[in-house]
Amino acid sequence: MHIHIALFRWKDNVAQAQIDEAIEQIRDLRNEVPDVIDIRCGVNTHKESKGLTHAILVMARTQKALDDYRKHPQHDAAAKVIEVMEADGLGCDFVDDTD
Repeated sequence: MHIHIALFRWKDNVAQAQIDEAIEQIRDLRNEVPDVIDIRCGVNTHKESKGLTHAILVMARTQKALDDYRKHPQHDAAAKVIEVMEADGLGCDFVDDTD
């Protein structure tokens, strides 16, 4: 399984409604890209979050599916909005081959 994790810290002037809308656009991709198993999004509640308040987790069967997710027009539109809103972010991709 190919896994992508994105963590975000937002600029001070970003409204919660804007964050919710951008994250919902990403979440809606779970049924749009073949071989994407699931997309999970939520608030980061870890005590050592370093200000990164929201997380997105994408699980895909193949690297191609993860690449297709990133190239999807809906992802592209949401990513452009997120780039304007984020003060900082962190990404992590890895392969879990235990299944």
